[in-house]
Amino acid sequence: MAATSTTATWILTLVGNIVCLCLAVQVFRFWLAKDWPRVCATLVGTLTVATLVFNPRLPMELAGKLRAIFLGDLVDDSGPTAHDKTAPAAPTPADGPPWGTIATVLTVIGAVIALLLATGAAWALLRRRRERDRQQARRNGEIAQRRAELEQRHDAVREAYGDFEMNLLDNLDRLALADVNVPQTARLIDALDAARDARISTAPEALDAYRKAVTALEVTFKSADHHARTTGARYLPRTERRNIEQAQASLAIALDERGYAPQRQIALRRALTLIESVIPVPQQAIAALEMATRPALTKN
Repeated sequence: MAATSTTATWILTLVGNIVCLCLAVQVFRFWLAKDWPRVCATLVGTLTVATLVFNPRLPMELAGKLRAIFLGDLVDDSGPTAHDKTAPAAPTPADGPPWGTIATVLTVIGAVIALLLATGAAWALLRRRRERDRQQARRNGEIAQRRAELEQRHDAVREAYGDFEMNLLDNLDRLALADVNVPQTARLIDALDAARDARISTAPEALDAYRKAVTALEVTFKSADHHARTTGARYLPRTERRNIEQAQASLAIALDERGYAPQRQIALRRALTLIESVIPVPQQAIAALEMATRPALTKN
């Protein structure tokens, strides 16, 4: 019987510990979810089960004490009592509630609650830190993507203007786009410089300034290009317009592969001289034009 009683006690204690552990996990889950009513209810259940596991007799002792207090069972008997001198003295029951057991149970419960609170606070702090890191990484990715898109738009305008400068025939067809004395072209040069300066700074707060600079550059380039295409060389004085017309005729001779080589060389030099009398010709454009005509001249 003693062995059976010990086994049953051990099994009940094990089951009670498992139930306490499960309830503690539920308290932790409800704490993270900030479901305070369930936290309180589950915590009360955890305390009750823990009390029954660690001291099963405590509820009965407390109930007996309460019954004695309210029903008057502990009133002292004032009548005489006959004592048997030969009978052994009965053990005197301990007076008052079992404060030691109650203190032990409350200490264990307080330690469990403190552990749960510390674990919950650490988990919440770790989760907030991870969330901040994810948000920062997401913001950095968005900033990098926006900067890449702005740089593509910026490079598209730079390449379009660079192609214009490298092609001398386009210079003649859109002569105003190469003349800084034209207001639209002057604004375009200023917009190119502003976008270049804004691109240098890689700080996140400078991205908005770079976006405004690129947008202004696109608008300015479209305006200057449209003005140059519609105006042509009509904005120039009559003498300069005549020089441009003669330069176009000389370029046609220089680029004609069927022409005589020395004559083509002379036409090319004359065209460059006439153009430079009106506007400065970029060295890259001169080199590109010479590279385009040199193979044909060498072949001839």
